[in-house]
Amino acid sequence: MSDQGYEVLLVEDDVWLGELYKDTLEADERCHVVWAKTAEQALAFLDENPGINLILLDMFLPEHNGIEFLHEVASYTDTNTKPVVVISSVYQHDFAVSIERWRSYGVVEYLYKPTTKPEQLLVKVKKLVAEGVLLP
Repeated sequence: MSDQGYEVLLVEDDVWLGELYKDTLEADERCHVVWAKTAEQALAFLDENPGINLILLDMFLPEHNGIEFLHEVASYTDTNTKPVVVISSVYQHDFAVSIERWRSYGVVEYLYKPTTKPEQLLVKVKKLVAEGVLLP
């Protein structure tokens, strides 16, 4: 990725939503999206590609869920500081985790999937870029 661009790891098992999010985010020519359909694929990608600037994380994934993924990523010293935007169909307060704990795992935003349109996700990502949150 160039100095002007940023790389996003999308962790989403729903094919329709994954394609929609990827296409919408890549409407910003500076954004390159890598899409993993499982937590295992995402972890393998992070191992091989430390240049990810942002992780977009669904909470309900096959085999290992988003919380398990966050625990695993937090154990990596070189990826622990990657900002994470959680996109979930479960309202944030329904998870028994305080906002401080979410932040300790790098979560910078929590978006409620049923009401967040893909264009709103793009706006949120662009805002994070503008605020310097995605600096390598």
